[in-house]
Amino acid sequence: MLNGHHFSMVSSQTQSSSCHQCSKTINTKDAFLCTNCNSHVHKSCRESLPVCAKVKMKSPRQQFAVPDSATIPVVTRRPKRGLNPGALRERPWSAILSPEDHSSLVVPSRRHTSIIPFPGSNLSKSISISNIAGHQVFDDMPIKGLRYLSHSTDSLCKTNLVNESTESLTDEGTEMIDSQLMGEFEEDLKELEADSWSNVMNSNFLKHLKKDVIKRQEVIYELMQTEMHHVRTLLIMMEVYSKGLVKELQLEPQTVDRLFPALGELLDLHTSFLTRLLERKRESQQEGEDGGFIINKIGDILETQFSGTKAAIMKRVYGKFCSRHNEAVNIYKELHSKDKRFQAFIRKKMSSSIVRRLGIPECILLVTQRITKYPVLMQRILHHTKENEEDHEDLSDALYQVKEVITAVDSKVNEHEKKRRLKDIYSRTDSKSIMRMKSGQMFAREDLLRGRRLLYDGPLQLKNSQGKLKDVTAMLLSDIVVFLQEKDQKFVFASLDQRSTVLSLQKLIVREVANEEKGLFLITAGMEKPEMVEVHTATKEERNTWMQIIQEAMQSM
Repeated sequence: MLNGHHFSMVSSQTQSSSCHQCSKTINTKDAFLCTNCNSHVHKSCRESLPVCAKVKMKSPRQQFAVPDSATIPVVTRRPKRGLNPGALRERPWSAILSPEDHSSLVVPSRRHTSIIPFPGSNLSKSISISNIAGHQVFDDMPIKGLRYLSHSTDSLCKTNLVNESTESLTDEGTEMIDSQLMGEFEEDLKELEADSWSNVMNSNFLKHLKKDVIKRQEVIYELMQTEMHHVRTLLIMMEVYSKGLVKELQLEPQTVDRLFPALGELLDLHTSFLTRLLERKRESQQEGEDGGFIINKIGDILETQFSGTKAAIMKRVYGKFCSRHNEAVNIYKELHSKDKRFQAFIRKKMSSSIVRRLGIPECILLVTQRITKYPVLMQRILHHTKENEEDHEDLSDALYQVKEVITAVDSKVNEHEKKRRLKDIYSRTDSKSIMRMKSGQMFAREDLLRGRRLLYDGPLQLKNSQGKLKDVTAMLLSDIVVFLQEKDQKFVFASLDQRSTVLSLQKLIVREVANEEKGLFLITAGMEKPEMVEVHTATKEERNTWMQIIQEAMQSM
């Protein structure tokens, strides 16, 4: 026995499960089960698992009694049905696409560099969600391919609760247990603790329901449950971290705002959404069914949330929050590496019974990911809703609207990233570098930012009169194409046989190079002596991309 647990090796399992200690997947060869509390753990996690909940509830005179002064987080295993108000169990990871579907959705693109990370991506890296937001992708998404995702909101926002815990979260000794954090949602949090909707309902009642009805209720339940956890994450960011940094560390409010941009608006937005979902749940409560409920209509709430004024707010606040994801994480890393008081603050908060080791970067990532979860959940609800049902049309409209919201957020993220990229190139450009354009106008470093927007950039090669290729960085701005080369770790305007490497888009001609699938000509027309610059890309596809975006930029002038 270890910590009161009586472990036995599980010889067979019908499917993989998650470890109650580290939350990672357990395979059949490494699975151990506590016969007292039904906790599944890895072999290596047995010793670190908290004291067995079943033993803890025994008399203090027994062998594994817990001293009154101890504050030990308890992870309990629920029975299949019914609610246990004494403890909240961690939810299993919510469902999204299988790895195969995931790879088909997220296609790396040099044209898109937004920083909304897909679940499971590294905190310091970023990818575009434009492919996720595309209507065709969601319309064709296979429902059968849905599986459990790692690092989802409901798995990282652990809702394990110890009611007797009095751990202080501030230097003044103010207590804040989970019920105080969730406030008006405390009772609903207990009602949504079960693994699934079926586990809440009476088994006799379930026998009379059709399979599609049960599956639909399961997804609606998951929507409400994950929204509850999302609000909890936002509350942790606001009440524990944001307010704590200002009150306990006297951190500048401007710095805290950069760590948690638009946090107040996000919290208001999702609190009101969760309130409407829970009101609908209470309206759908079944009499005489031990608190069970069947929600027949949910599309109207979803349509309201993702259209009109609500959608406009969501586009703005998520656009701001997701655009500054990398900046916020970098601020956190800088503070954590230089400020010992900040390090101590983070250690204290992460060890509390509320936060459950959910750090600031993880909170930021979870909030950034949340908006990408709605289309998957909504499509699954729609899949189990008949076309002749009243809710079908509202759900279809809501699904379309949420994709529009994600597309708008993605656009804002890309716009912000391009501004940052242009400023970065500007800061690396030699202030003394200058180039004469074909028109005779002088172009200096300062002209890069003078009312111009970065549309696209990337490495290319320029071909000189001797046929040699020179590596350069090309930038397509709103009215010009600029070629830069590195010199002494700085950018300067590229030199090319006395020809200008700053080309105006006005009257520019773009042509393919004959017998060269990776080359294109940029010809400055409208002059007495037109000049031609030959450019080479790494692949044929990249050449076609450059030609397309240059022509689009010329048409939009």
